[in-house]
Amino acid sequence: MRHFKTGLFASILSILFISSSFSQEMSSPYSAYGIGILSEKGYVSNNGMGNAGIAYQSPWFIPVLNPALLGGQRFTSFEAGLSVSQNNISDEVTRFTQINGGLKYAALAFPIVPGKYGISVALRPLSSKKYDISRGSSTQIMDPQAATSKFEGEGTISQFSLANGWNITKNIAVGVEANYNFGNLTDRTIYEDIINEGDTIEIPYLISAQYTDNFSDFSFVFGTNFTKKLGENFLSLGVTYDLQANLSTTRNSFLQLLSAAETPLRAEATDNSFLESDREGTTVVPQKISAGLSYMKQNAWAILADFSYQDWSAYNSFGVSDNNFGEQLKLNVGGEFTPNAASGTKYFERVTYRAGLNISNGPLVINSNSINSFGITFGTSLPISNISNVNLAFEVGQRGTLLDNLVQENYLNFNLSFTFNDRWFLRRQFD
Repeated sequence: MRHFKTGLFASILSILFISSSFSQEMSSPYSAYGIGILSEKGYVSNNGMGNAGIAYQSPWFIPVLNPALLGGQRFTSFEAGLSVSQNNISDEVTRFTQINGGLKYAALAFPIVPGKYGISVALRPLSSKKYDISRGSSTQIMDPQAATSKFEGEGTISQFSLANGWNITKNIAVGVEANYNFGNLTDRTIYEDIINEGDTIEIPYLISAQYTDNFSDFSFVFGTNFTKKLGENFLSLGVTYDLQANLSTTRNSFLQLLSAAETPLRAEATDNSFLESDREGTTVVPQKISAGLSYMKQNAWAILADFSYQDWSAYNSFGVSDNNFGEQLKLNVGGEFTPNAASGTKYFERVTYRAGLNISNGPLVINSNSINSFGITFGTSLPISNISNVNLAFEVGQRGTLLDNLVQENYLNFNLSFTFNDRWFLRRQFD
């Protein structure tokens, strides 16, 4: 117990110190749409297996993709992770690289009734925006005519999660997860000069139009899992259902005059700069259905496959839908292998090795082109005690297309987490 608490404290301090240098999980022009780029829900162990794991439970890491799996939680487990992403963004003319990262998540899980009922709490991102796009004169209807427009966005929606899982029989488990979603997203457009009947009128300042949405509301996930023992191996089927989330949203919109250096001409924004203040509305995040299969030999190997469907055409904000959203299908496939988990002399035989891939079409559809993504993942768990470990995961992937003046992204994600396992709440036995 003492070693667990010492390691836990040291890991929290180190992760918070490192993550203070970063602010966002991913930078992408495609985060300009909707609530931004959705974060992968899986923890680092899942990341190494193509982000799969809806039907897979291991005693060595916290199950996050299906709350039903918490019923089999063996240890009190604390896990915290960080991520660093390099995104190479290119169009037909230019190419540039952005590096971002930060604290990915922190989670605590423990058994209430060992082998029957488990619970977890976690803090993690739901989605994030970070983009900076420039373009020439606008041709969009209802968009102010400007010689140059610059589009910027930033912010994160976070989730505080409370999940419960019950093993109602030896083979059947159910679970429920409640998430409190909070945070803000800002979108800003900066206009330079004005076009009037073909003539460009130079003005000595820039015009900034900005709105910020503040989110605060709950969402829920239900899960179930069925496991069948086949000889020495286990076959599991897991299903989760994310209810439609109607997130309460408060929007502030205002115009502001900026200098050529993009600093406000006034020391602070005044009430007169606001177009709209504290407008109340709702952001609708559509329902999602997911299913997963796993086939495994305990403490030796596992093969996983997940599939999910979400119709993002149902997304809307303040009652306005977005025609750039459509259906999204995702496939996540992966596996892990441990040569000899019980080896007492050969360290690398106790190391777990992982690999996988993920494929997603949409949900963005721009100029009739679906913005698809594809990633290949690798990972490992390095034991640091009999039951605790360090987890690493790498992903190389691609998002988008160069067709029709769109943008293609080639990204590299690095994820690191520390998992500390211990036995709490156990009744001492005396002879």
